[in-house]
This record gives sequence, structure tokens and C-alpha cells, in this order.
Amino acid sequence: MTRRTTSPIIIYLTVLGLGSGGCGAERSSNPLSPQIAGPLAGVTITTPATVEPTNGKLIAVTDQPITLSFASVTSDSVRPFTYEVDIATESVFAQMLLTISGVEPSKISTLSVNLPETLDADQVYFWRVRAVDGANSSPYSDTVSFEVFSPVVIAAPTASEPRGGQTTVTNSPTLVAHHAEISGPAEDIRYQFELAAEPGFSAPLAVLTVVPDAEPSISVSPGGLPYDETFHWRVRTSAQARNGQMVGSWSDTATFRTPAAPVTIDVPTPASPINGVTVASVRPTLTATNGSVSGPVGAIIYRFEVDEGTSFSTPTAVTEVPRSNSSNTATTLTTTLKYGREYFWRVNASTDTITTSWSPWQNFRTPAEEAPAPGPRTPDPSPGGQLPLPNEAALIAELAAANPGPLADSCVYEGGSWEFMDLAVAALRTKDTRWGYNCKRGNCNDPSIDVVDYFWGVGDGQDSTDVYLIDIISSVCPDGNQAPAWTDITESTADNGTIGRWLYPRP
Repeated sequence: MTRRTTSPIIIYLTVLGLGSGGCGAERSSNPLSPQIAGPLAGVTITTPATVEPTNGKLIAVTDQPITLSFASVTSDSVRPFTYEVDIATESVFAQMLLTISGVEPSKISTLSVNLPETLDADQVYFWRVRAVDGANSSPYSDTVSFEVFSPVVIAAPTASEPRGGQTTVTNSPTLVAHHAEISGPAEDIRYQFELAAEPGFSAPLAVLTVVPDAEPSISVSPGGLPYDETFHWRVRTSAQARNGQMVGSWSDTATFRTPAAPVTIDVPTPASPINGVTVASVRPTLTATNGSVSGPVGAIIYRFEVDEGTSFSTPTAVTEVPRSNSSNTATTLTTTLKYGREYFWRVNASTDTITTSWSPWQNFRTPAEEAPAPGPRTPDPSPGGQLPLPNEAALIAELAAANPGPLADSCVYEGGSWEFMDLAVAALRTKDTRWGYNCKRGNCNDPSIDVVDYFWGVGDGQDSTDVYLIDIISSVCPDGNQAPAWTDITESTADNGTIGRWLYPRP
């Protein structure tokens, strides 16, 4: 804006006179005359002081017309005075934007002048004032600057969802608001969300600030909230303006409710028997540590499965019992397991609508079958005589067919077990108690894992070398291709210079 307003034109009267040297114009010496000849000597007009706006003041472009205020001056002149106000866009007033003259003094100490024009926004202006009487003038007041700026106006945003008391899908809802309308040169725009358990927001549960992006809406999540409760939320907008931070009004209050707590059931954990322990019964008791439970759950059933392998494709035993109210739930199998076997077991939990995954499996062994009652004993041979070797190949073959697992696991030196050998010796002794184990190479601290002895001599037979040696397991080690056998190795053992010695029971 480039303009200049001047004071009204005043026409001063000129006094004409005649002299001896001719005619001409002459300034008046009358102090009240408009044609006063220059400043009056000894006249003092005090300096006016600016009052409002103060130096550096910010004035919104909408707050116009602007009023300038300044303090009155005094003058010891007989001439009347008025005030003259200058406004420019630079501090040296080289080019006046506006001059207001002829402002009459007043009896009050502070005078005010309303600018006759609206000033442009986003511009710094300078103003000053002085008093003039047509002959003398006061010094100018101090130069004062003020700035006319475009204000930032922020409307309330809209709380979009969730609202209306709706129940959210999760207890971690996303609060969504529509942008607020903002006018003016706003910077650093932010949205502040408040969440509370009561509509007065006296104690907010969460205050979240979000910087908007290019999306058409603003969203934020307060995280996990308590289940099945009502919450209230609102949002407002703030921005940095020329005159500081501006904060808009709160949106209307929106209300929602979190869903009921979900039902969760943790997997139970096998507690006993575990880690391959040998149980005392072929109908053992299985105990599981209860998994934790949350939410409104009804009856919970624990299902126990037992099998000879870890696939559980056709479980050997299955039992279902209600989950106990203590820390553990136990069940005793009604299915009779086989003696001397390794079994695996697992457990899960279920309700009418939920079934957990299976627990990791655990293993145990059933006890060895009780040794049958000792059978008959063939009488001793006559002095110097020797009993014949009985042929029990069919018994060993039948035993192997009934116990393929223990037979395959007969390599004790590779982590196997004595189970099949113990079963074989026990079965042979039901026929004749002259059957026993063989002390390998005569060392009874090292029984053979695949050879049994038949004592053919006189006496009890303990540590006797009067024995037949029968290999009942072929390829037991190291090939691991175990099979039932009935091989008399008495002569071959003797030919190799080793000793067979009768032993019972096995250490």
C-alpha cells in the first residue's frame, strides 16, 4: 500500500503595505498572525510521548481501525497548537505512508487517534507524533514500531470413531479424528487427544499428541485398556502463529466401550512321570501342572494321551478329567500298559469352544514284568556225567515276536537295555532253573548281553564253568540288526581260549 494523506490546505491572509521605496509583501510580527515571521524566540513545546501501540506490538489485521495514543504536551506560546502523526514502513520516514495533521489538543492527558485507513497485513509499521503551532514545533516523539499480522484461527476438529458408545473390537482401539479447519499462516500443527474414564476429563488416563501427515484423518491408539469399561475421548488442535501458540477448542466428546475380556487357556505342563523314570505300576498316575486361565471360562477338560511312540496316531491309552482347582491335575490310567516298555505321554486342555495345543511330550518306563515262579530243576547227572542241552529255540523266537522293541534295543553298549535278555532268562528258568546268565570271558562283573548259560553239572552252578553257551541274539552290536537266535557256541568259545561261567542273578 503506497499512499499519503496530508493535512487540509490552509489559506493564510497576506497584509499589503506601501512604502517610500515602492510596494511589497511583509511578514507580520503579530504572534497570532498566520503570516508570523519565523519561529518565536523563547517558545518551548514539550515532546509528546507515545503510549499505544508500544514498540514491537503485534496487531491482528482483523483488529482495525488501529488507535494510536500519545501523551499531551505543554506549550508556553500564545499560539494554539495541534498534533501531527506520521506513519511509514521504514524507520527514517523517508516516504510517508500516512500523515494525520490538525489533531486538536484535549484537556485529558492522553489523546487517541483512529487511523482512517486499514493497514495491510504481515507488515511492520513505524509511527511518531509531534506538536506544531505554525511557527514552532515540538521534537518528534520516539519512533515506535508495530506489526500488523494475519491471525491463525483454529476450529474444533471432529471426533470420528469410535463414538456413540459402540463396543470396540479390541481393548487397544484406534481413535480417529477429522482435521480441524485452520486459517492463517499456521506452523507446527499438532493434535492433542485426551482419554478418560469419566466425561469431565478431570483425571485423563492418557494424553497423546500427534503430528498430522498427508492422510485425511488423524489417528492414535492409547494401547491396552481395561476390558468391559466405558471411556470418553476428545481432541483439539494447536499451531504456532506469529503471536505465539494458538490452541483451538475441544471437539465434542466421543464415547466407546471396550469388549469383554477374552477367554484364554494356557497349555498344561507334564509334571510326572517325566524324563524316562520307571513307574511302579502298569496303570500309572499322570500329573500335569495346570495352565493359567483368564476370562469367563466354563468347565475345562484335560485330555491325557499315552502311546509307545511320539506320533500319538493311535494312542495306547486316553483319559479325560476336569481341570482341578489346585495347581495340578492328575489322572490314573484305566488301561493296563505292557511291562518293561517305554511310553510317551502328552496333555491338552479344552472347553466347549477352545482347545489348546498339545504339551511337549514326556516319557516313562513301566516296571519289568515280575519274574515268574521258578520252574523245575533237572536233577544232577550221575557223578562224572553231563546233562544234555535242551533246545528252547522256539521259546526265544516267540519271545522276540512279542517284544520287538526290547529286542531292537538290546545293544547295551550303545545305550540299549537289558530288557530282552532279562525276559529271555526269566522265560527259560520257567522251564529249568539251570538256565542263567553268562559271565563274559569268565568275568562275572561283565555279564554277556546276548549269551545265556545252561549248567549241566552237579551243585548250584554259581560261577561254574560246566555250562553250555547259547547265543540268543544275532548281530546285537555294533550293526544294530538284532534278531532272535539259538546258536550253541560252547565249543567255539572253548576253541578261542575264552571261558564261559554260569551266573544268576545278573548284578
